[in-house]
This record gives sequence, structure tokens and C-alpha cells, in this order.
Amino acid sequence: MRNVKIALAVLALGFAVAGLAGAASTATQSLTMQVGTIGVISTTGNPSTLTVAAPASGGATPTSGTSTTTYAQYTSTVPSGQTRKITVAWGASDAAPAGCALRLTATPNGGTNQGASAGTVTMSSTAQDLVTTIKSCATGTGSTSGAQLSYSLDVTDATALVAAATKTATVTLTLTDAA
Repeated sequence: MRNVKIALAVLALGFAVAGLAGAASTATQSLTMQVGTIGVISTTGNPSTLTVAAPASGGATPTSGTSTTTYAQYTSTVPSGQTRKITVAWGASDAAPAGCALRLTATPNGGTNQGASAGTVTMSSTAQDLVTTIKSCATGTGSTSGAQLSYSLDVTDATALVAAATKTATVTLTLTDAA
């Protein structure tokens, strides 16, 4: 009987200690979360050299030089109901070779909120819309992520072409708030 009383006392003491050890204590915090305004653009490199080449047959206009190897990649966050756009321009003293025009088309790869192509732009020193209606998005950083940049050096006047004429231009893409 004495052993039973000791066992019951030990058991009761164990439950009491377990009750104290199992008591819960909590604390709370208030945390504010915010998304910042982000607008970052980069490109995957430089396009290849655009070379006007001989046509397939005599008497035809020379063939345009093209490059579709680069992409504009961008990250954008905008408030609800607002959009961004990408504009393009070249430097004030830049020009295509005589008898040619440099044209550019940007084609977003179709991801959500990456915007829409504004069509083909003939380059000038005046900023022109290239991609419009960009919302909050991240195009990705892979070699073919973002908006594909399609450059074309088109012959506009074959009589003005000068063999071996070479020009270099600096093309600037700007991610900006849409007006």
C-alpha cells in the first residue's frame, strides 16, 4: 500500500510539473510590408553589324541588313491603373548611311503585363514609343527573355548609297512612366 501511495504521489507531481511546463506564453509584433516603385531596363548585348548586301538579281534594290539577336529585359512595378513604356532614340549626331534608314521593332515575348509593341520605329534623335502598356512584371534574364529587338537597315534611295560607308550609332532605350 505504501508503494501505491508513493507511485500516486510521484504521478501527481509529474502531472503538476508537466502542467507548468506546458503553459503557453505569446508575444505579438506589428509588421508593415510595402512594394517599392521599380523601373529597371537592360539589354542582352549589342546587335550584329547591319550590312546592306547585293540583291538576288541585277536591277533590284540592295538587300536590307538585319539583326534580331538582342532583347530588352525589364522589371517594372506600377500603382494600380498606371503603366510604363519603353522609348527609343539615338544620339543627336547619329545618322544612318546615306540612302538608308535604321528601323527598330520590339516584340515582347508575351509574358503577363510585359506590354505591347508600338510597331516599327524609324530611328531619330527624338524619343519614340517602342513598347507600351507595361504593367508590373519581370521579363526574365535568359538569353531570349524580354522584348526581342529587330533592327533593319533599309535602303531608302539606292542612288545615294556609297560603297564602304560605315556609321555607328548609340541607341538608347528608356523605361519610363506612360503619360
